[in-house]
Amino acid sequence: MFDRKDLEELEKIKWNDILVVSLFLNVSPQERKKQAYISKFKNLVKSITEENYNACKEDIEKIESFLQSDRESFKKSIVIYSCTKKDFWVRYDLNVEVNDNLIIDKTPFTSPLFDLLDNYQKYGLLLVDKRAARVFQVFLGDIEEYGMVEHEDVPGKHKKGGWFALAEKRYERHIDYHVKNHLKDVIERFGDFLKDKNIRRLILAGPNEAISELMNVLTNEIKQKIVGRLNIEKYASKEEVLQKVLPIIEEYEKSKEKETVSDLITKALKNESAVTGIDDTLKYLRERRVMKLVIAKDYAVEGFICENCGFATTQYIECCMECGNCVIKTDNLIEKATEMAIQQSALVEVVRDEKDRQRLLQYGGIGAFLRF
Repeated sequence: MFDRKDLEELEKIKWNDILVVSLFLNVSPQERKKQAYISKFKNLVKSITEENYNACKEDIEKIESFLQSDRESFKKSIVIYSCTKKDFWVRYDLNVEVNDNLIIDKTPFTSPLFDLLDNYQKYGLLLVDKRAARVFQVFLGDIEEYGMVEHEDVPGKHKKGGWFALAEKRYERHIDYHVKNHLKDVIERFGDFLKDKNIRRLILAGPNEAISELMNVLTNEIKQKIVGRLNIEKYASKEEVLQKVLPIIEEYEKSKEKETVSDLITKALKNESAVTGIDDTLKYLRERRVMKLVIAKDYAVEGFICENCGFATTQYIECCMECGNCVIKTDNLIEKATEMAIQQSALVEVVRDEKDRQRLLQYGGIGAFLRF
């Protein structure tokens, strides 16, 4: 897996005249039949210029060799960054699909991975009962288990009758005491896990009685992160847990996306710290006032970029309007906007739901919430 810090480090890479190869390729089991993904890779290679091919021939040959020899370890897709001249190689195996692409440029092409970070937020999952708790992270369609907290000293309930019937209330208080201590220990450890992994969304799982007890001892900070609850057997496999959790995550993400687009358009129309459209968005990016960039999936727009100061616009110009230097034409100003947002530590959200995407396209396909 990767996180925002990893991608920010990749964004800093620039070796003047030395080029970096960035590959995004679906290698799902279906694609691996008869090595169909190899054919797709070769077609991507055919689409690059002869000049770029000659400059990165070693990288392309290294990647092809890797794709043919290491396929047993593949998941659904693979991302590779390669520059043999600088002994640079980064590989990410993903359990989600990506758009097939081969980019050769002076810097690694990271925009699709930032899109994934936004559209696949990290989720913490706490599966708890009155004696034990399991901790999971769900991210990019994968699930990882980080451990179990177990307190075997929590007593169980006895059958009613005999002496126990006379001491039932006192014994139940004894059980409650141990259960509360168990849950408090779980919450303390889980809180540390959430902070360490920078997880802002939480799902609780387990028997209803255990979750109700847990809610009584949760801090307000953790309660605010809860986005869903479900009943899962304590010893369920990771795969079973993931299968039950994904629908909750997908539904929550969809609702948040709709909320973001509506909020952006409403605030932009009222001129309340938000703008839509590429040129206005670029203007506020230059002023370093963007708090969150919002982009319609697969949206691209042509324009011009100054190689000297980074000024960008959709307007046809021959010289930079800021510094007077020459400009170059680009097929995708959205990539430039994303790069500027990342450099300023602004959030980037890509709208994928088709209905919300079409709505954003009506307002220019891109917009931003402003800091002030």
